[in-house]
Amino acid sequence: QEQEAKAKRRLGLGVTGLADALLFCGTAYGSGPAVTLTRRWLGIIKREAYRASAALSAEKGPFPLYDPCILERPNLLDLDEETRASIMEHGLRNGCLTSIAPTGTTSLLAGNVSSGVEPVFAYSYTRRIRQPDGSTREERVEDYALQVWQRTRGEDAPPPADLFLSAQTLSPCDHLTMQAAAQALIDSSISKTVNCPEDISFDAFADIYVEGYHLGCKGL
Repeated sequence: QEQEAKAKRRLGLGVTGLADALLFCGTAYGSGPAVTLTRRWLGIIKREAYRASAALSAEKGPFPLYDPCILERPNLLDLDEETRASIMEHGLRNGCLTSIAPTGTTSLLAGNVSSGVEPVFAYSYTRRIRQPDGSTREERVEDYALQVWQRTRGEDAPPPADLFLSAQTLSPCDHLTMQAAAQALIDSSISKTVNCPEDISFDAFADIYVEGYHLGCKGL
């Protein structure tokens, strides 16, 4: 494991709070505009990550298994010419740069923003918290975007249902659409749950995996 880690120097730069960010832009998760924004944001992160890794390589040297042919790999073909030229000149410090990790606890600590590239699971719920003595207490938790909505619009102003979508109200296709949009700009894998209705048929359930495969998802 040590040899593998040192040979590639993999990183896992990622995001959290994507669904809330889309809400602040007035964009519904799973929609066409949401796909466009997701690709734009993750494209910027990808570009800057590779530029930074090339700069580190110029300073400290590339990762031991670096091969200049890396620029011909599918996930690097769409990098802009300036970034590609920098990699060609200096190499890369890291063999893998981006992934979308499961960020449930991190997102909760950040004010209960949405997790990773997931939709909001629930806008309001009660969380059971274990105490040092083994007992538990309950605390009401609200999604960060909902908190901001109520603070700016008033608690009596209901959030629009066609914008404040949740993991339960989205179709499996919406989940796959967003994961595929992100996957095209991520080096490694994505932590993503596809929520299904309880009464989904087996054939429809099986089709989710087939469609995910055709869309280029590495796993779900």
